[in-house]
Amino acid sequence: MPLPKLTLADLARSGHITRWHSVRTSRDQTLAEHHYMVTRISNRLAKDIFGSDLDDSGLLQIMEYASLHDTPELLMGDLPSPLKRHIEQISGDDNPIKIIEAEIAPWLIEMKEEIRWQHPEYLVIVKLADLMDAILFIEHEGIGNHARAVTQSLKKQFQTKIEEAGQDHPKYSWKIAGRLLQELLQNEEQTAIAFENRGAE
Repeated sequence: MPLPKLTLADLARSGHITRWHSVRTSRDQTLAEHHYMVTRISNRLAKDIFGSDLDDSGLLQIMEYASLHDTPELLMGDLPSPLKRHIEQISGDDNPIKIIEAEIAPWLIEMKEEIRWQHPEYLVIVKLADLMDAILFIEHEGIGNHARAVTQSLKKQFQTKIEEAGQDHPKYSWKIAGRLLQELLQNEEQTAIAFENRGAE
């Protein structure tokens, strides 16, 4: 029996789908929040890293994919990364996760493959933004030793991805992503605090 395909009505439920089931956090992060943050971070990264090489069409392509990249989680949930890696190792080309994703969101797979063929560097932007949002959320909302270990693991993945991007696409300065992450981590709530202090004057 074929699996149902995700529709616009399903996307409307992304504000009810939560992430990080394997990490203790002070609050839930919804899929909608994650998609929004990855889209906004991707926008900034793409403009800063690609500069004049990026046109409006390319930026739109990046943002559209970023805003939908984890859509299969609507039905599959947020599987822990270690589990996904283990399934990939033992299943090889017959990875059931990828098979299910292709059945329920074929349009997303087509979008990703079109980008991979035309501009693979765009997928790097979205992956870096994805890791940045994960680091920001667990750094701020994670509780306990396991959350701290997850944060450290994510930071290592992020650094590895930057190094790989530099090798695969040496034309661009990928270290900009690291500087942006530090800016986001250090500037948390500064604008809100400045606004509140201004009101107290």
